[in-house]
Amino acid sequence: MSAGLNLHAVVRGAISRLHPELPATLYRSIGQRVDDGGSVKSVYAQGTMIMVQIQSEGATALYHADRVGMEEITRKLYLFSASGLRERVAGIVRPMSRGGDMLQLEDGTWWLVDAVIEDFTRSGWASVRATLQVRAADFSASDWWKG
Repeated sequence: MSAGLNLHAVVRGAISRLHPELPATLYRSIGQRVDDGGSVKSVYAQGTMIMVQIQSEGATALYHADRVGMEEITRKLYLFSASGLRERVAGIVRPMSRGGDMLQLEDGTWWLVDAVIEDFTRSGWASVRATLQVRAADFSASDWWKG
């Protein structure tokens, strides 16, 4: 039985000319901890280097996501992603206490993944909606953080 035609692989070259891939560091949300003061803090896996393509998010998509009136910068990112449930890129996944993965682009900006728009992780990629953050991620609850 054949796996079918991977259309993404067919059009990838043309897409890359318009929206070149950029290096980024992905910090996967892996749960939460309560600190000594009683605050809930996100826990992240150590960062991994990935390549992303960034595109604007259209007004229609934002309207359907109930975000058209919000004053924020939202983008659609295409990136390579693992297929395992715990390893793939994700926004909020309540049963796993994941609060949304964080991305840091090479320009130093931080982006929070708030939704997976297209999940083709079985083929190795996903499309996510990400929102620009005002400040860097807080890794203080993560075991690897030396802060």
